Amino acid sequence: MSHSAHAGSPDLKRLRRLLDEDVSLERAWHEVNEARQRLAPQVTVEALMFSLRSGGAALERKDVRERLAHMSETQLHEICARLRELTIARAWTSEEIALLTEL
Repeated sequence: MSHSAHAGSPDLKRLRRLLDEDVSLERAWHEVNEARQRLAPQVTVEALMFSLRSGGAALERKDVRERLAHMSETQLHEICARLRELTIARAWTSEEIALLTEL
C-alpha cells in the first residue's frame, strides 16, 4: 500500500487529532486507553467459546490466542464464568481458568 492509502485510515486520523496542541495529555491518554477497553464483537466471543469447549489444550492454538487478545477484561470474566458452568462439554478446572487469565 502506498503512504497515501494509510493517510486516510480512521485510526491514523484519530491519532493525528490527539497530537493537536489543543488536546490535553490527559484527554489523549484517556482516548487511547478507552480504545483498548472496547469490546470484541459477540461473534468473536462465541467463536472463542466454541474453541474453548475442548478444554485447556485449546489455549495452545494460535487462533484461540488471537481471539483472547481481543477480549476486554469484562468479556474475559464472562468467558471464565461460562467455562466454569459448561454442561455440553467438560467444565474447566480452576487451573485451566488460571492459565487462560494469565495469557
